[in-house]
Amino acid sequence: MSVTFTAAHRPASRFAASCGCARATEFAARHRTYEAALAEVLAAPLERDAMPGCEMPDICPQYPLMVHDVDPDGDVPEVNVSAHNAVRLADLLGFAAVELAGPAAAPGTTRYEGDTTSGTGTDSAAGDAGQIPAGDFLGRVLLALSLTPEDAGVDGYWSGRVHLGGRSAGYLQRRLLELHDLAQWCASRGRDVVWG
Repeated sequence: MSVTFTAAHRPASRFAASCGCARATEFAARHRTYEAALAEVLAAPLERDAMPGCEMPDICPQYPLMVHDVDPDGDVPEVNVSAHNAVRLADLLGFAAVELAGPAAAPGTTRYEGDTTSGTGTDSAAGDAGQIPAGDFLGRVLLALSLTPEDAGVDGYWSGRVHLGGRSAGYLQRRLLELHDLAQWCASRGRDVVWG
């Protein structure tokens, strides 16, 4: 399972008929309505060439064309993390998070041996999904970047038949920088940051 941080949804401004990969959708013709894009899909021959810009041209012709909406702000950034690491990031951002992999630690203690980055946030906005104004989210990210010690990483371990992957050194700082970029992108377009 994973959690994706991105911009709050806005209704599509245009529609495109494509195989689904991001570059092919980017290069596809834009239609003002869903129905116009659907007409292009229905008119496409059963045997066709790969879409211009397709990332998998060898198998593209085997995939059916579909209608994809186009965000009014273009390509919307996303930051996808495992549920396990999302809990850690939620803590660092000051959100109270339910530990998905085991019992919560006492305030001021770490949850895993060798992990010095566990937070003690108390905000109830965290959880499976949430939404917050971009400026507020940006402030939380900047605070986390300034207060979080350098992430030394954590080795993975087995819990019964489930392997809980570790975290490479510097992982949290890299993800916080990605969240910083996302928050700035959202703030510059007047959009909230959402996750789920």
